[in-house]
Amino acid sequence: MLVVLLLLAPLLGPRGARAQNTAGYGDWQLHLPTNRPLHLADAGNRVYVGTENAFYFIDKTLNTTQTLSSRDGLSDVGVAALVYDSVGHQTVVVYRNNNVDLLGDNGQVRNLPDILRKSIQSDRTIYQAVVSGRRAYLSAAFGVVVLNLDRVEVSDTYSAIGPAGTAVRVYATAVAHDTLFAATSAGLQVARMADNLLDYRSWAVYQPVPVVASGYEAYRQLATQGPHVYATVDNGGGIYVFRGAANAWQPVAAPYTNRARQLRSSLRGLLLAGDAYGVYRRDAAGTFQLLAGSAGSGDYVTDAVYSARDGSYYVANYLAGVQRLRAGQAPETFAANGPATGSAYSLLSDAHTGITDVFTGGYTDRYLPFFRREGFYEYTVGQWININGALPAVMYPNPFDVARGARTADGTLYVASYGNGLLEWKGPGQFRTFTEGTSGSPLRRTIAANDPSYISVRVTDLVPDATGGVWVANQHRQVGVSGLFRFDPAAATWSAIPYFNGSQNLDRLAIDNLGQVWASEARQGGDGLWVVDPNTSATRKFSLATDPATGSDVILPAIYDVVNDRAGAVWVTTAAGVAVLDDPSGALAGTSTFRLPVVQRGEGSRFPVLYSEVVKSVAVDGANRKWFGTDNGLWLFSADGSEALLHFTTANSPLPSNRINDVAVNDKTGEVWVATDSGVLAYRGGATVTEGKPSCAQVFPNPVRPDFAGLVGIGGLANNALVKITDVAGHLVYATTATGGTVTWNLTDPDGRRVRSGVYLVLTSDANGQNGCVSKVAVLSK
Repeated sequence: MLVVLLLLAPLLGPRGARAQNTAGYGDWQLHLPTNRPLHLADAGNRVYVGTENAFYFIDKTLNTTQTLSSRDGLSDVGVAALVYDSVGHQTVVVYRNNNVDLLGDNGQVRNLPDILRKSIQSDRTIYQAVVSGRRAYLSAAFGVVVLNLDRVEVSDTYSAIGPAGTAVRVYATAVAHDTLFAATSAGLQVARMADNLLDYRSWAVYQPVPVVASGYEAYRQLATQGPHVYATVDNGGGIYVFRGAANAWQPVAAPYTNRARQLRSSLRGLLLAGDAYGVYRRDAAGTFQLLAGSAGSGDYVTDAVYSARDGSYYVANYLAGVQRLRAGQAPETFAANGPATGSAYSLLSDAHTGITDVFTGGYTDRYLPFFRREGFYEYTVGQWININGALPAVMYPNPFDVARGARTADGTLYVASYGNGLLEWKGPGQFRTFTEGTSGSPLRRTIAANDPSYISVRVTDLVPDATGGVWVANQHRQVGVSGLFRFDPAAATWSAIPYFNGSQNLDRLAIDNLGQVWASEARQGGDGLWVVDPNTSATRKFSLATDPATGSDVILPAIYDVVNDRAGAVWVTTAAGVAVLDDPSGALAGTSTFRLPVVQRGEGSRFPVLYSEVVKSVAVDGANRKWFGTDNGLWLFSADGSEALLHFTTANSPLPSNRINDVAVNDKTGEVWVATDSGVLAYRGGATVTEGKPSCAQVFPNPVRPDFAGLVGIGGLANNALVKITDVAGHLVYATTATGGTVTWNLTDPDGRRVRSGVYLVLTSDANGQNGCVSKVAVLSK
């Protein structure tokens, strides 16, 4: 044992000394915007924040933020409601899909999926959660759900409690003494909790303000403050209080608010979050005091809580983040670092610069512009930098619908705008724009089909070539005029490929290993795929692919993406699966054709790859495997498409949506970046590319601690290296071939058992068995 400890000593070091900017191998990292807070929960030393897309907490002592996800044990994404259980020392987290987590102060997560699994045909929206005693009451579009917090189960569901047993939407609940109050679509309902609350006749209905003829549902917020229950009435209806003695709701003098976003009780008085009218506190004397914001200030307050722990008010401002208000001090704003928005149309992950870019604009499936000016955002060194209209025009021109990007060897970013042409970006204030009328620019404008007054220069895609040029597809739809150009950044000159039929209506671009340009026609008004020789301008169109199962040719469906893989093959993704051309050298001569790859092993055997799926995107990793983004989740296939290796959906991963817009792989880190229609996240894959001379194996984590349950990554290897892992006595534990420049190990021996504590030797060599090296990894087992 002493020998083992001596061997481990150089590896152990201080815990946490090594920063981890990416997820562990086989793990996910969510990158969702945190700057649009909607819900707050005060939980002692922390304030939990549910935003439009993310979930994080503010540490009151350290003044720091930390984003939470499935890596922390959470069961889902998309927070619909939050409430703190002070007796059980846990936060009730309700998700938009009806899943529920109980997040303990100690970090333990207990999942309650009962409502998620329940078959509910009507609207399943949950609006609010409150805790009283050992029960949590969830206000939902289908009634009231009561959770037993001790037994972690649904104990009751009250539905059809409206007049004459009609179904009602319940927007909020409150408990006072022995009575349950509910703000519903039928009015303010009240019932004694000792009665049978499943029976609608147990509920009394009040309408202090008559229901508007249009059916506008004015009763949205409730809160218990002291012995009384207060209710807000939207559309300028003010606030009412229930007087038990009078058995009636009576008006309370209150500041005007068109819509109350939240009503909360606190030790300092009733808190009213009034959307664009700020947040108010009603003190014991009945006076309302403005705490933050004001009418017309542009502040959109969505929630507010008072923290007795530090004597502060925390205010959720939809536009500014979470603000902490303390007497005598300037307001502090918290927002965990993240993208500015959840818009994610396409991705670019560059291994050389270490930068991942997310582009927010683009166009619809019918090639109509989104008219977004949300810019793009970049992830580098563990931080997000947002580049959008918040920067002055001299720093960033803020073009419409930035759709895609490409980097040249010197790191310059070129951005395609589906509205304002081409942007050359070297950093804030260091840019050039090219559009119709720019000196030397051949780019042409088109008139948007849905708005003839909006004239735009639409660039759909761009790709750099081996000589530093950038190929640009300009979709202008002017027959007889080419839309395929090459820009020379050094000389700032343009050249055009002579017009060929359809070149005015191109979409996606790729360059193969021979330097040939591949360009797909737009799915609307076009079809097929062109190959172009840049030297001779020779072209050929592909509209068919061979189905090996029948030997017949089938029409290539609408094309979404084109990519050149590591073996030189050209892959396209379509509205009905994928196709591949294995040998581009015969493309122009007509001796090469596209084929439908067929699954040979596992799920989908004997059928073409993803033949029943709309495949939006494809990315190639360091092992030449294919990552496909579909409307039904993310897929990983073997290099030749013969086997499906992984399939991620919202059911088995933290994906916030199954609709994948784009996929990109960082060859250096192995991260697989995924853009969904609900935001961005990254999966740490086990395939990388080693450029230059490989180093001796780099092992992470090292040491491996007893509670580690993930995959150990061994990187920096020669591509396709041979790897053997042995114990110090030379007994073989694991042997494999690297996927690209990385190997992962699940810490088991040949019999599938977790290895014992000790130092293990990692012996590596290149694919030819040369240039060997020995590294060490320390494993601590329980």
